Amino acid sequence: MFLSLLRSASSVTQIHQIHAQILIHGLPLQTHLIPKLIDLHSIEYARFVLDQTPSHADLSWNSLIRAYTLQGSPQNSLFLYLKMLRNSEKPSNFTYPFLLKACSALGSVFDGEQIHTHVLRLGFGSDLFVCNSLIDMYCKCFCLESARNTWDDMEVRDEVSWNSIISGYVQWGQVEKARELFEGMPIRRNVVCWTAMINGYGKEGDFVEMLSLFRHMLVSADEVQPNAATMVCLLSACSALCNYEVGRFLAVFIDVNKIPLNVILVTALIDMYSKCGDVEKAQRTFDGVSCKTLPSWNAMITGYMQHGLLEQAIDLYRLMKAQLVKPNEITLVNVLSACAGLGALELGRKVHLYLGRNGLELNVILATALVDMYAKCGKINDACLVFVKTSQKDVALWNAMILGLAYHGDGRDAIAVFSQMERAGLKPNDVTFIGVLSACNHSGLVDEGRVQFSSMDDKHGLSPKLEHYNCMVDLLGRAGHLEEAYELVQNMVILPDSIIWGALLSACRIHRNLELADKIGGVITASQDPNIGFCILLSNIYASAGRWKDVARVRRLVKEQRIKKPSGCSWVEVDGVVHRFVVEDTTHLKSQEIYGTYEILVNHLKAEGYVPNFDFMAANIDGM
Repeated sequence: MFLSLLRSASSVTQIHQIHAQILIHGLPLQTHLIPKLIDLHSIEYARFVLDQTPSHADLSWNSLIRAYTLQGSPQNSLFLYLKMLRNSEKPSNFTYPFLLKACSALGSVFDGEQIHTHVLRLGFGSDLFVCNSLIDMYCKCFCLESARNTWDDMEVRDEVSWNSIISGYVQWGQVEKARELFEGMPIRRNVVCWTAMINGYGKEGDFVEMLSLFRHMLVSADEVQPNAATMVCLLSACSALCNYEVGRFLAVFIDVNKIPLNVILVTALIDMYSKCGDVEKAQRTFDGVSCKTLPSWNAMITGYMQHGLLEQAIDLYRLMKAQLVKPNEITLVNVLSACAGLGALELGRKVHLYLGRNGLELNVILATALVDMYAKCGKINDACLVFVKTSQKDVALWNAMILGLAYHGDGRDAIAVFSQMERAGLKPNDVTFIGVLSACNHSGLVDEGRVQFSSMDDKHGLSPKLEHYNCMVDLLGRAGHLEEAYELVQNMVILPDSIIWGALLSACRIHRNLELADKIGGVITASQDPNIGFCILLSNIYASAGRWKDVARVRRLVKEQRIKKPSGCSWVEVDGVVHRFVVEDTTHLKSQEIYGTYEILVNHLKAEGYVPNFDFMAANIDGM
């Protein structure tokens, strides 16, 4: 009767009652009680029952060792095994596979080798399941030689044996050795084996061989069909290379062959579409998932961020929260980056509070995102506070702090932080010097800028890139050193882009250097795709000097090449909601109030005596 009650019990409370009756009646049913408790995820109660039972069947020990391993307590599996030995209980061949799995989870090859010794001493050295577990353990602990020796000593091998050793070689980058074994397999190669090899070439970046092997798989004598794991490997490679043609073929293949869409495969599809530029298809795939998991939400939010769709990323985050899905580090870093781009300070603060209230560790990645967000939202003191409170700082965090100070015009503070970074022994990178040179630029530190620019190559072995040249040209130009700036551009080891020429042209406007503006104008107008902003700037310079023929020439260029100026756009956050506006926007619900307030502000400015400067404002130019 009690045994049938035990089997039908569905809660720990019922088990308590049955256990009490078993003890009262002195029934030897503890060995049935332990597996039932494990099924109900009450492992500590099962351990208590085991400890109180005078004699144990090996099934009880093995069940509890297995439960500890599978539920993320591998150390307890090893402790229980030691207790088993101290109690003179004899392990069986079923004891060792999950013990070795526990060693893999801990990355403890020392414990694995000790257990291997016990396996041999107790006569399980030829047991197929135990040997397969040993190979898997050694591979995951990066002891490929021991794994291969164990594999070589096996008298009988099955599919798992071959899969384990091939996957081990692939995992640690020895794809050619894996391929050698793969081609020499005397048994049918299953989907696990094929997928391991396809993944190996993907990890090496050999996309051609990866696709070749996939095609070979489809027509091989093994008659094996790819599964979700195979398709995830292929889609991940397409994502990394932004190869939409192959990615789209794989998506059709999945649909036609009715490969079951699990969470990982759906996430891989969303990621592939996003990284290949088809955000709309990624959105449709995401919307088609009935039970969305955190990885799916993250993939879609990340896709929006990669394409600059910051508002959509924030909207999706709000929807995610409304559906009670708990964000993780990946989610929050993306949302903080979106807040930084939109200036959404209120939402950024809420994310910061969420971190503290939910016990999430403020690691260096989140700290970097917070510093960037606060700096770009105008709260440089809050950015400094997060920076100071973060004990483990990497180069990215130092860079975020330097850039934040630079953009706020705190050039000397940014240089001071850079000096601290050097004293801390961290090696600056390209981004560091963009921040340092921007700091010099925003604060007019010409001499310091020259020193830091020279130190890139002389002291740190970094070759200046376009961004660094742009900072220096802008710095020198604003300070009136136009000839030095022009000489720097002329001596660049890489081809200057339109941004650099534009920075120099802006300096010509400030310092009214028409001669140099003519030279730069010739370069800008001769380019295949002239920048509309710089064409307008050049036209304004000519207009301010009364050179109307040149103004007409620039106008004609703009019209002939049909260059269009993108509409200006701005954002403002009110009560945690981001509002977007374009030029002459009348679509907002409160448009009349907004324009009414604008008129009031203009009138206030006039009353205070403000007079706008139209020196560099050209007459209306069609098409510009």
